[in-house]
Amino acid sequence: MSLRFIVAASTIGTLIEWYDFFAYASLSPYIASKFFPRGDPVAAVILTWLVFATGFVVRPLGAAVFGHLGDKIGRKSTFLATLLLMGVSTFLIGLLPTYDQVGVWAPLALASLRILQGIALGGEYGGAVTYVLENAPENRRAFYAGFLSATPPLGLGLSSLTLVFTAFSLPKADFETWGWRVPFLISLALTALGLWLRYKLAETPLFEKIKKEGRVSRLPIAEAFVRYPVYMALGIIIAAGHSVLAYTATGYIFPYLTNVLKWSPVDANLAVGAAALAQLPFYIINAYLADRIGRRRVYITGLALGLVLFYPVYYWLGFVKDVALASFLIFLLILTTAFTFSVLGTAIAELFPTRVRYTGMSLAFNIGIGLFGGFTPSIVQTLGVLFNNPLAGVILYTYIVVAVALAVAIKWLPETAGVRLE
Repeated sequence: MSLRFIVAASTIGTLIEWYDFFAYASLSPYIASKFFPRGDPVAAVILTWLVFATGFVVRPLGAAVFGHLGDKIGRKSTFLATLLLMGVSTFLIGLLPTYDQVGVWAPLALASLRILQGIALGGEYGGAVTYVLENAPENRRAFYAGFLSATPPLGLGLSSLTLVFTAFSLPKADFETWGWRVPFLISLALTALGLWLRYKLAETPLFEKIKKEGRVSRLPIAEAFVRYPVYMALGIIIAAGHSVLAYTATGYIFPYLTNVLKWSPVDANLAVGAAALAQLPFYIINAYLADRIGRRRVYITGLALGLVLFYPVYYWLGFVKDVALASFLIFLLILTTAFTFSVLGTAIAELFPTRVRYTGMSLAFNIGIGLFGGFTPSIVQTLGVLFNNPLAGVILYTYIVVAVALAVAIKWLPETAGVRLE
């Protein structure tokens, strides 16, 4: 089986999962009005993003479950299961009754499905990165894994533009009534495509080797924490640094544009979607560079750019009315994550040996993102309300977490470019 097909099948499957996950962010203004009481719009928005965060809180659980299975029975069958769980959960969100129809059961059902999405995503990305790295040539591992790294912004861009296309294709009344469900419902067809492609994949040669030699880990979770505690800690911290940047750029941006600056949800999604898609080539370029100059340098550059750009860009957005100019400024925000995320999965996965790579990478990655990134939109919004300044949270939360991650990466993150996988 060709490496191109392996990368394509892994990438498309992961893209579908990120599309499913980010559809919630793109549709957050409609979710706030459909699934929560309308008496307090600010509370409804904060509750919407707290439900968004539930999908992150449970990601370490998904990482533990699917990481264990991936290191015990194999990579292929495990990330087939994650894709199926994500696709079905997203489709069901599109069928949920609203708060007006069933009351408090609506947000409870929504939160339950977000939990299932989070469990699925907790096992997905680590499995996909592990699969590609274990098939890629030694001197191009970061480059091929970079295609997977590009799937979150691509998923965000596609979900945002799907909403825009649907909104323009339907009368406004129809879109407000039922059209907002379409981006969730089409996930079923996308999931079927992803499953078909992944079914054709074979197991990785590195896993097959340790399986034949009888070296498969009996308890991957315990082994990852007991034998590699420093790598687990490093992975969690650098994942946290990236995720707070990412969800300040791609999560908080929606309530900032729609609630603070009073943009329409369609214009906000058009600006964010275009910005997310425009910087996709930089993920691949940075992944390519990571094989040449190292993972550390690329990751550190992204964090440093975030500290320089985030506050000024958010401040300037407050004076912008033009969608194209706003999209360019948002492009600058998301571009910082083209440095951090292009190498994050590779840098963490390469810290661990084959017998616990899926588990170690998935847990470190998802604990960092689940505990820090998932709550970012809610924390930044809440700090903005408390200090009566919508940018207070950017300084008091985003900048502090990113600065800590930058210091740790400079001091302790080892370089793994060119190191042979065990």
